[in-house]
Amino acid sequence: MTADARHGDDRVPREEPASGPRQTAAFLKRLFADVGFSLDPRRGQNFLVDLNLLDLLARTAAIRPDDVVLEVGTGTGALTERIAPTAAAVITVEIDRRLAQLARDRLVDHANVTLIQGDALARKHQLSPALLTALAEALAATGGRLLLVANLPYCVATPVISNLLALPRPFDAAIVTVQREMGERMTATAGTPLYNALSVWVGAQCSGTVERVLPPTVFWPRPKVESAIVRLDLDTGRRGSIDDLDRFHGFVRDVFCHRRKLLRGVLARMAGKRTDQNARETVDRVFGSCGLEPDARAEDITPAAFVELERHFARATASPER
Repeated sequence: MTADARHGDDRVPREEPASGPRQTAAFLKRLFADVGFSLDPRRGQNFLVDLNLLDLLARTAAIRPDDVVLEVGTGTGALTERIAPTAAAVITVEIDRRLAQLARDRLVDHANVTLIQGDALARKHQLSPALLTALAEALAATGGRLLLVANLPYCVATPVISNLLALPRPFDAAIVTVQREMGERMTATAGTPLYNALSVWVGAQCSGTVERVLPPTVFWPRPKVESAIVRLDLDTGRRGSIDDLDRFHGFVRDVFCHRRKLLRGVLARMAGKRTDQNARETVDRVFGSCGLEPDARAEDITPAAFVELERHFARATASPER
């Protein structure tokens, strides 16, 4: 990737300005000073202040008139107002009460925007009931796609994407800014250093690309690391090959707790005990069915092969009464 592609905002065509105030660093500093707002570093409050990149995010989403768009991390509503004119409905979530009020003031003319003030997560592995209800109602009313379009706070990016993919009705596409390393993990391939459980969970359901690497200078305040715009597109064929999403998700997490150990030993422990002869024979049969080498490790198994492995392992270890 060239330096211009990595950092080159100048090559992104500038679109017509959005209807609200332009979210520059200077504007945000004045706004927050006027209302007595101080940033909370625990909430990952880094605002995208490169206007070309805000436009790029909205444009890359290619929103259709019947689409429902989910945004997590409303901020002051600068991205929201770029999304709203072309979407059927926008569900946007902001945990900070003060920011939520600033966004409401900015978005007052957008009747198709529902702003939820609160945490997008009820807990690590569950989205909030308010968010789930709003999404279900909007999708039922429009019948369109669900898109995740957001400048995601670093602290919630992984659980938001993971939990959305666990839903019976996941997103059709996600176009998000995330920490660069996380973006590269989501799109990593087997056998590469960043490949992990998240890579498998996402790769078993989506095709993904890192669209652009973003330097800290395009955010205010500047984060200490690079970010990236990532696009994920749901692949219904891949997702449909997974027998049981919850079971598969748990299996992948369990296996990657011991990613560098030989997979045969890890699965033998999961099937019983490593020294249990029956468990070891069961795993050997599973390996034979999947065509895996005896010295295979989790980090070497592709997402598609993981789906096959989990299916065979679940059937081989199912109790007789099932």
